[in-house]
Amino acid sequence: MSATATPATADRRVPASSEDEARASLRTLRTLLLLCVLVPMVLYAIFAGYRYRQAHEEAEVRLDRALRIANEHALKVLETNETMLRHVLDLSEGIESAPAGRRLLLHRQLKAIARDKPQIQSIWVVDAQGSPLATDRFETPPAGLGFAQREYFAWHREQGKGGFPVHFSEVIVGQATGENLFAVSQARTGADGAFAGIASVSLAPSYFLRFHADLSANEPGLAITMFREDGVVYSRWPPLPSAPPRMARTSPVLSRVIAGEASGIIRGVSSLDRQDRLILFRKVGEYPVYLGTGLELSAIRSAWAREMAVLGALGAIPVLGLLVAALVAMRRARQSLDAASRLREEAQARLQVEDALRQAQKMEAVGRLTGGVAHDFNNALMVISANLHMLKLTQPGIGTRQTDAIGRAVDGATKLTRQLLAFSRRQALMPQVVRLQERLPLLKDLISPVLGSQVPVTIDVDPETAPVKIDLAELELALLNLAVNAKDAMPDGGRFQVVARNAADDQVVGGHAVVISTTDTGSGIPPDVLARVFEPFFTTKPVGQGTGLGLSQVYGLCQRSGGTTRVHSEVGVGTTVEMVLPAAHGEVVTGTEGEVPLGRPLECRVLVVEDNSEVAAAIRPVLETLGCQVVHFAAAAPALEWLDGQPRAIDVVLTDVVMPGAMDGLGLAQRVRERHPQLGLVVMTGYAEQLDHITRQGFTVLAKPWTASHLAQALRAAHGAARAARQRPAGA
Repeated sequence: MSATATPATADRRVPASSEDEARASLRTLRTLLLLCVLVPMVLYAIFAGYRYRQAHEEAEVRLDRALRIANEHALKVLETNETMLRHVLDLSEGIESAPAGRRLLLHRQLKAIARDKPQIQSIWVVDAQGSPLATDRFETPPAGLGFAQREYFAWHREQGKGGFPVHFSEVIVGQATGENLFAVSQARTGADGAFAGIASVSLAPSYFLRFHADLSANEPGLAITMFREDGVVYSRWPPLPSAPPRMARTSPVLSRVIAGEASGIIRGVSSLDRQDRLILFRKVGEYPVYLGTGLELSAIRSAWAREMAVLGALGAIPVLGLLVAALVAMRRARQSLDAASRLREEAQARLQVEDALRQAQKMEAVGRLTGGVAHDFNNALMVISANLHMLKLTQPGIGTRQTDAIGRAVDGATKLTRQLLAFSRRQALMPQVVRLQERLPLLKDLISPVLGSQVPVTIDVDPETAPVKIDLAELELALLNLAVNAKDAMPDGGRFQVVARNAADDQVVGGHAVVISTTDTGSGIPPDVLARVFEPFFTTKPVGQGTGLGLSQVYGLCQRSGGTTRVHSEVGVGTTVEMVLPAAHGEVVTGTEGEVPLGRPLECRVLVVEDNSEVAAAIRPVLETLGCQVVHFAAAAPALEWLDGQPRAIDVVLTDVVMPGAMDGLGLAQRVRERHPQLGLVVMTGYAEQLDHITRQGFTVLAKPWTASHLAQALRAAHGAARAARQRPAGA
């Protein structure tokens, strides 16, 4: 599994102006939506309150108009009735002693008075004993009729002399006709001024009911009541059969009438039907009669509610349309906002991917450059190392100090190229399964001298930590590089800690993982520098104090081992570098391999295929010192052609992988194995990816840079395998 480095990339963000505008539009639409509801509701409430007050005012106006009409009508009727009553009194003077013909004449006169006057129920002339003397209804009053028991007759009789007021009776039933009436009467007097009886012109309540009914026809819910000043009800429209004949003295209207008010307006509960009404009342002229008009408040409210319902229904249509439009616009704005957010996230993710790709491309380009340079430099080191080996063999008496200095320089340069190739993933690793519980504590003596006495070192390995498969020498080099960086970050001392444990986030490397972390308490790494710490040759140290390859070697080691690196740093607090490596569960733990001795001479013939003439010239004498006969070719194609012509002349083919021409060293090895399976094959390479690929194909691999002992070991193994293959029976 390939992994990318973890350094942070520059923070590049997609402009958020469109998203901000969409959010602002959404807030505006929400406000509009709220106003679409609140403004009409507020206006509707204001108008409803206004119309409610106006409905009551209009009701008062209508009631007052109806009351005025009813009052004027009643006043004219009562005035007419009073005039007729006086005329009757005049006609009835001395009727008691008049002959019978006079009474018949009086009857006709009374009948003429009542003609065409529908309000008159009857006219009566009564003597002092309460016996009828004349009436408009009959020529001769029916026998047995008497008025002595009538309330109004007794009232007039009790008044005596000097009492001649007009009296309005209660509603009574006529003795002769059986009709409802109320009598308007006045006392008659004799020549001596004594009480001589009464004259009455009775009015029909039904007449007033009909008039009030006509008046209410154009005013639904209107109630009109005609009553005496003591609460006796003469007429009421609409009729209430169950209503009492008299108003309660505590009723809102009668209580004010008793208090002496001639007119007024009341909002209260009627004593007749217990309905909450708006009531206007007024006295009819100077008579002890009142008229009241009333309208149920529920009717007023119902009419107002119907009006408001119609208005609300009509107003709801445009409001609902505006609300729907605002909702649609808000939904579209939200969709646009969501789309803008997704676009922003996608653009941000694309920028991150592009940054990661550019970083990977940059690292790959730098890796190819450094790998190529290191590979060529490694070939030069091989030449120096091989010639130094030959010099020590051929000139044993030469100055040891000088040759040792050359050897140390070669080792240092080899170490430098190893770091370069490790970063570029072209250094051939020698991985082995390692138990960190055993190996890491041993490195304390290696790390402590690097850090010095002012920086104590602690190494803590969790006992449950899984083994890892890694090049132990490279791991040691990585920890040394991290220790050197930590020392430079802590010039005044501090702490350095190495911790190994199983990783909690296994998905970092696609499975179970182990984390080896180093933590210092140094100055930390600024954020703008943190993004470049793994780049080769990048360093913040002064010239001559660092190569810039330390962290790049750590990065390269983890990458090539199938893991990754992470760095966390805070200025003034310290830095933690984590090496995340795949766990090697189920693999056999191995140890380090020491230098293999040269042993006895090989005594074999070797075909060397190497395009670099200096490397080839350095290889030949080393092989000859190992007891080998050497044939050299600079390209694969001519070497294969020569070998096809004389296959018995060679025991082992030693070929480099990278060489010019259509066929490289690996292609040559494949064809030799096909055509000459009896020959031994050793393939040289300095590239890790080639090393793994060649090993999987079953070839003996010699990793560059090699020593004479490693070369001898590889040739001996390849030669032995070829010899064993030749000795096996055919078909075995």
